[in-house]
Amino acid sequence: MEKTPNGIDKKQRSEYEFVIVVVIVAIMMKLLIDVFFSQQAKVTNTAFSSLSQNFTSKVNVVHGQWLMDKQPNIVVLNRINSNERAFINVNSKGWVDSEHTSLACHKIWQQILAMPLQVVKSKVIAIEIQNNANKIGRLCRYSIANGQYFDYRSDTGKVRLVN
Repeated sequence: MEKTPNGIDKKQRSEYEFVIVVVIVAIMMKLLIDVFFSQQAKVTNTAFSSLSQNFTSKVNVVHGQWLMDKQPNIVVLNRINSNERAFINVNSKGWVDSEHTSLACHKIWQQILAMPLQVVKSKVIAIEIQNNANKIGRLCRYSIANGQYFDYRSDTGKVRLVN
């Protein structure tokens, strides 16, 4: 075998080069995976924020329809590009609410968004927070695993996003 000026043969040198390349590739993969997961969290947060804005818009549309329809107990909305109608329960102030005592916040979500309690790949938890200040309605909190949530008050129709 040929010897290099340093006395290391070519075979050993190529093994060292291979190990260095493998280490560099491993470091680059680690960085790529870290970037991917940080982006996934940002995508989930952005999607959840957008969902809360969509929720707010739909609540306001329902309330506006309630006012135009002379304040019925159930607001009927026509779905866009479809013959289907959505029947949405409202309280005496015209804000979306549910007559059910159990899973009321879940039912409100279903009436407003007509989709499962999920955003991207994260489950959304719907809980009702008991609050003596709410005389007419309820306080629903919709949250995801990273701690981000939004609250909906059925007595005022207010939606508040907390990051």
